[in-house]
Amino acid sequence: MQKSQTLQFIIASFIGFAFMLGGLSWVSFEQIAQNTEYTQLVEHTQSVLWVSEELISSMKDVETGQRGYIITGKKSNLIHYTEGKAKVFSRLDTLKILVADNPVQLRSLAKIEEMVYEKIKYVDYNIETIKNNRPLEINKFEQGRKAMDNLRIWISTFQNNEKSILETRVRSKIHGQSLLPIYQIMLAVASFALLLISFYLVYTELKNRFKFQQALESKIEELNRSNSELEQFAYVASHDLQEPLRKIRAFCDKLQVKQKMFLNDDGKETLDKISTSAARMQVLIDDLLNFSRLVNHKTHSLTSVNLNQIIDNVLSDFSEIITQKKATFSIAKLPELKAYNFQMNQLFMNLISNSLKYTKEGVNPHTIIEYSTVQGNTIPQLSSVHEERFFHKISIQDNGIGFEGEYSEKIFVIFQRLHNRNTYQGTGVGLAICRRVMTNHNGFVFADSNPYEGATFSVYFPITA
Repeated sequence: MQKSQTLQFIIASFIGFAFMLGGLSWVSFEQIAQNTEYTQLVEHTQSVLWVSEELISSMKDVETGQRGYIITGKKSNLIHYTEGKAKVFSRLDTLKILVADNPVQLRSLAKIEEMVYEKIKYVDYNIETIKNNRPLEINKFEQGRKAMDNLRIWISTFQNNEKSILETRVRSKIHGQSLLPIYQIMLAVASFALLLISFYLVYTELKNRFKFQQALESKIEELNRSNSELEQFAYVASHDLQEPLRKIRAFCDKLQVKQKMFLNDDGKETLDKISTSAARMQVLIDDLLNFSRLVNHKTHSLTSVNLNQIIDNVLSDFSEIITQKKATFSIAKLPELKAYNFQMNQLFMNLISNSLKYTKEGVNPHTIIEYSTVQGNTIPQLSSVHEERFFHKISIQDNGIGFEGEYSEKIFVIFQRLHNRNTYQGTGVGLAICRRVMTNHNGFVFADSNPYEGATFSVYFPITA
């Protein structure tokens, strides 16, 4: 009797345990499936944002093709227009599919499509006007510009709506992930025998998902940063600026050679200012073009780069100013890295140029270049994601004028300058190039300084296994 009761108890306990385990397993399964769905929704939203960025980029190609054809009259310039127009309609079709389940976004997209057709209508009209040798109508250009401005506004609204959806989905995903450990603990209490297996499987799955999420977020961050930087120089560092600037400089040179003797003092001063400004503009455009090449760094291949040789080459290029300022250097033995050779030259040329430029009056510049290997958890500026990784650390320390610590990040933003250009020459692009180079190598660059105590720039290259 006692045995029968014990058996019944065991059976009842087993059945209860089985139901509880099955219920908890089902709940856990549903939660994991929901997290997968949230991940797919996040990816879907990112696709919408990416395609919308491609749409506005293609519209810019349409404008570029129109402008080139109007200026030169060459039909070859219509390639950008034709290809851009085809891409625009393709992007619109893709967006219609992606947001088909969102009535709000469909209405915004309908307005965007209306603006696209309106803009292209004016572009087509201008091109046909040139083809038929008729004079251009200024009001058509103005109406086309307004259509483009309205298009940008509607795309911005469309993207803001999508970003709001993204934030909601990310929060739901994080909330869902936070519930998983609770179910795991309940499963552990229900069955210690299954704990190790369950924990191993869930832990492995979560670890893989976490790595995937990190990789996804890293790509998103890189994409957003590249888009932001491209927006800053895309309208400036183009062929449309190069040609008129060359003409301005050529005309200035001609006036200075042939007509300067006939000008009064005010005229000569004005001519000199024009020539100086044009030269400064040329330097700025060249710097921007160098920066843009770094964005497309994957067109080049990684090679073994001897950093000591890079430093020697840079110092050789600066030999005249080094002699002039009586500058000295203390350089440690640096490693060889798998890197883009041209970009390494750009990196150290800009960093050493800074140490020679921002010097104290009456003090000979002295720069110390040191090398060490460090672990990520010793670098305060890095997130915990990198704490177990090891890095090559190269620091460039000078005895110059330094700067306020609050500007340690601002100085890496393109066009940001802490000093008047009349005091220190430059375009505000050099340190932005350094940050871009380190991003291309999956590394980091940070600055540390105090006023009149010199500055230290530290670059970190990841050590690969």
